[in-house]
Amino acid sequence: MKKHKTLGNALSMLTASALLLSLCVIPSAAADSAAAPTAVFENTSGDGGSNGISLSAERTFQASIPVDMTEAEAKEAASSVTWTLTPDADAPDYLDDTQFPNQTEGGPLSAWLCQDGETPLFTDVATAAETVDGQVYLTVPFANQCYFGDDLSVPHSNGGSYMDVCGYFTLSAGLDGKTLGSVDLKVAPYDNFHTMSEIYDELDALVDYAAGHTDLYVEQFSMGQSQGDNGLESLDMPYLIVAKDKAAVDKWQEIKAEAESDPTALLKKLESGALGDYQVPVMYSNIHANEVAASDGILAFAWMLVETAASESGTIDYDKLTGFTAAGKAELAEQMGPAGEEGSVAVPDLVANDATYLGYIKGENADGTTASISTQVELEKYYTIDTVTVDVDELLSDVFFIIVPEENVEGRTYLTRTSSGGFDLNRDNSFQTQAETQNMARLIAEWNPVSLTEFHGRVQAFQCEPCDPPHEPNFEYDLLAEHLMGGGEALGIAAVANNGGHNSYVIPQRDYLTYTGAKTADGDDQTQWLDPWDDMSTSYTPQYAMLHGTVSYTVEVPAYDDYMVQGVAYGQLGQSVYIAEHKDGYLTNQTKIFERGVTNANSDAYELVGQWFCDQYDVEGAEADLFRPEYDGEGQNGNFYPECYIIPMDGVHQSNLQAAAEMMEYLTRNGVQVSLTDQSFTYNGVEYPAGTLIVSMYQAKRSVANGVLYDGTVITGWPVLYSEGITAFDKVRGFDMVVCAEPAAYKTISAACGDVLDYEETLDYVASLTSSFSGVKDAQVVLMNASEDSTAAVNALLKAGKSVSLITEGQYEGSFLVSYADWQSVAGDYLLSGVGVTDAPAALAIPKAPVVYISGKPADNDKGFVKTTLVSGSYEYNYDRQAMRTLGFTVTDDPAKADIIVGNVALDQGEKGAAAVAAVKAGTPYIATGSDPLEYISKNLVTDLTYTTLGMEALHTVTYPTDSLITASYAADGDYVLYTYSCGVLTSVPAGATVLIQAAEQDSFIAGCCLNENGTPIDGFVEAIALERDGMDLTIFANSVNNRAHQQDDYRYVTNAIYAKMSTGGAGFTHVPASHWAAGGIAYAVENGLMTGTSRTTFAPAAPTTRGMMMTILARQDGVSTSGGGTWYEKGMAWAKENGISDGSAPNGSITREQLAVMLYRASGADAGSAELSAFADSKAVSSWAAEAMSWAVEQGVITGKKGNLLDPGGTASRAEVAVMLQRYLG
Repeated sequence: MKKHKTLGNALSMLTASALLLSLCVIPSAAADSAAAPTAVFENTSGDGGSNGISLSAERTFQASIPVDMTEAEAKEAASSVTWTLTPDADAPDYLDDTQFPNQTEGGPLSAWLCQDGETPLFTDVATAAETVDGQVYLTVPFANQCYFGDDLSVPHSNGGSYMDVCGYFTLSAGLDGKTLGSVDLKVAPYDNFHTMSEIYDELDALVDYAAGHTDLYVEQFSMGQSQGDNGLESLDMPYLIVAKDKAAVDKWQEIKAEAESDPTALLKKLESGALGDYQVPVMYSNIHANEVAASDGILAFAWMLVETAASESGTIDYDKLTGFTAAGKAELAEQMGPAGEEGSVAVPDLVANDATYLGYIKGENADGTTASISTQVELEKYYTIDTVTVDVDELLSDVFFIIVPEENVEGRTYLTRTSSGGFDLNRDNSFQTQAETQNMARLIAEWNPVSLTEFHGRVQAFQCEPCDPPHEPNFEYDLLAEHLMGGGEALGIAAVANNGGHNSYVIPQRDYLTYTGAKTADGDDQTQWLDPWDDMSTSYTPQYAMLHGTVSYTVEVPAYDDYMVQGVAYGQLGQSVYIAEHKDGYLTNQTKIFERGVTNANSDAYELVGQWFCDQYDVEGAEADLFRPEYDGEGQNGNFYPECYIIPMDGVHQSNLQAAAEMMEYLTRNGVQVSLTDQSFTYNGVEYPAGTLIVSMYQAKRSVANGVLYDGTVITGWPVLYSEGITAFDKVRGFDMVVCAEPAAYKTISAACGDVLDYEETLDYVASLTSSFSGVKDAQVVLMNASEDSTAAVNALLKAGKSVSLITEGQYEGSFLVSYADWQSVAGDYLLSGVGVTDAPAALAIPKAPVVYISGKPADNDKGFVKTTLVSGSYEYNYDRQAMRTLGFTVTDDPAKADIIVGNVALDQGEKGAAAVAAVKAGTPYIATGSDPLEYISKNLVTDLTYTTLGMEALHTVTYPTDSLITASYAADGDYVLYTYSCGVLTSVPAGATVLIQAAEQDSFIAGCCLNENGTPIDGFVEAIALERDGMDLTIFANSVNNRAHQQDDYRYVTNAIYAKMSTGGAGFTHVPASHWAAGGIAYAVENGLMTGTSRTTFAPAAPTTRGMMMTILARQDGVSTSGGGTWYEKGMAWAKENGISDGSAPNGSITREQLAVMLYRASGADAGSAELSAFADSKAVSSWAAEAMSWAVEQGVITGKKGNLLDPGGTASRAEVAVMLQRYLG
């Protein structure tokens, strides 16, 4: 069969015809009459591409339009003809106009410009005329330049602004205002580009084509619906299975079941050959939807399989690099550099026997230097090349394919990296906060593919994994590694050898180790992983899949163009051939991983997993003890994996029933076996009841379970990781869990366990769970502040107009107080814990449901997808938004209408940034989280605040130096563990601030990578403060408390602050409870407009009152407007002097009690009082000039004396005292 040199040749005639029709090479007019002259638009550049305009390719074209003229008339008209390219009104919509409202209206070819807004897109436009078979045609040859400039690739951007000039168009020839003729064509980013709508259509067409032309089993399935967020719709998430027949797929499910339940038996079948014929699943996917060539290449591979199967030969050829020529060996040595020389590439010992380096040699820049990106290479010069013929039937006798052309269906619709909710799904696979990753994780768990490759971009060197160290400790890396390098190189080799533009690739594990130029203590050349591309984080889809025993890769393509669509397609072909050749090894190693799990085998030994834990200087096994610490206490198993995890599901032992239930659902969704005890058991002196959740490590998927339940790794020898590695669900999601590592104890626990629950059974069980209640009924209920559900329930009650208070002291401080009836109204909707009490604890009322403004919401975009910045440029805003939505808060986009402003985005950012700043300066409480808000605050609001970041992430212990409602619920629960992303700390605490959270003074670090160039630990640093200054009410956290929406246990720091700011006693001020001695007076003074708070929510009752304040208060009482003036007290002072109330002296001085009495006496116009002052112990301290006024005040009850029978005439009158005296005087 002829070798497929271009992807277009790999398309079936059906697909090719459809493409040609869409490009209107055969116009619709041809259907009317076979003899009718037709307009034609042709690609004349000879590049093998389609007859359409590609934004990423430079081409020449010719359009020919039949006209009703003589050739002479046509030639005469040619000089005056204008060629116009405008949207085709009769064509189907290419994009949704509501999502892409700024699409071009088109215009003359001369008006079309490249992306830079200056360079003409079309050049060399020259109209001519010719006669063909008696028909006169106007012709126009012209050329297009690359829309993106010198980079002949779709850009690595979000929102697809280039889509504004794409779609179906009509090229018209106009003369004197009349259209002489036209031809339809398509403008696309590149020929093989697909919108999400087109991908859906292609999958349908592919299934239909396979059914009609092959005997293959090709079926489309749905893994579920996408998230649907930010006002955008949820979409179907399709995947495709391509197999020899359905029996092959069914048999794999039988093999999978045996591999997980009795792996030893399956290994014996494999060894003896008793397993017979079988096929292993191979999965290909894309998740970053703006990395567009990835999904197009996956779709192209699917077509390649079915089209080849439908062809006469059933075979397809591809080129394979098999060795180096002499020139290739020399060039390889030169490009890698001399051994031992600083910067030269070193060969890691662990892959030295596996890596071939075929495809490593890079091309040249224009100046002859070696290119750093993947570009054209003279492959024949440097490599020996064989042609491999693949029989698709034979290939499918060994493998079948699970093809996910686009996991992020929303992102592909909008051309964004993220989903509609603004989440990077490739940082969510272990957290699974989004529907897409939940669906994909379940798909992986359902199939256990032996290999998974996810295509990405845009690493311009063209990067194929495997990764370099450090490696995730829960991987059984020795068994995965046996085929990691071989499969990675097979893909890279086939990809670079079978496309015309990008002919080199790199592998991190193979190519990123370099020489330092120094010597080791043993005299060897020292090497170092300078900038790791690690697989420590299972938040990526491939690395998550490795927990399931899947050999996995992230492949970063260098460009988004037709070359890379072809490269991706052939890369899959080459890799799948390798997997087919080694399928026994793939299945054997996956089954051995499961065997280690089922037996909970210790695989820490150097010759097993241990050797793969290199340090930064590539010393093998140097960090094995660090990355895989063993349980080595008395009676413990000496293994990295414990015996089991115990998760209580009762209200006595579990503080957060919601998070525990969600963990149970998570585990079973991910293929982990869990059990509920059917009888009680005792562990470490604690009796746990029947119904306790047990997660045994004696199971095939122990790595999946341990990967999310263990604390994590203390990483000290690596300065940076590529992404977050901590999962630690119990601490970050906030549920109670106990680790058992003693085999003897586990024997007792396992004997108490009931049957294993599958996912569907777990869903039923979770749905049956109810809130926990203890104590007395028909009284007040303490609704424990322990979960997202507790916050959502409080907000639901407040929105319903119910009474909720925040407990301010005692063992329940920080939790909520509600009536028993209101408890019952929410206990069925949420998983809560409540305690009925007869003696209600002291509490502050929460007067209303808080209205929250979240900083940083951006305006709509005027190019490409209208919500690009919201969806794919506002990560932190979207984390905040999802948290507030989950917690049930009412969110406003108007800062002026907010009770509270919160955010992990700088206050001044977003469409309403200026209004938010104004609101905070006017006193709206502001809760700031993370480095961006701190940067703004330190430069603009609190200039004596300084901060820094100490590393990447940390799970660490903290203290709460101040008794605060913000931290009280954590302290009451014994929760002194905090997760921080970026390890932000305050390096100076502003004057007057209250410290809320501080890292423990020593050994605070539990897990993570929290190091910096100075080696400064996080110990002892302040991480959160409260500050009132210049009328502002600030609560400042040095770190985000909702990173990637995984950090759910820490949400309550923010929600507690919100409720603390909202909780009220007298007149709606915090820290003025109803029981405060001056609550009534404060309420009276504020409600009558005599006094205001020091902020929206604070009154400062103990603060002194100045003489200027008192003059202003009395002026207001007399109906005088006191606003305006040179100073805030000017008008009040003028009134006081004019009416003989005061001489106006010392307006900023604190007023004494007797001075206050004098002002009130003069303002009353009353006669002197007759009360005897001698009854008071300090009557002689009353000044003579104040005696009449003091006597009057005592007689009228304005002053009643203080403790110890004192008048305290010279004492400063506090704001609370003034409020009470005003109420007595006027009330």
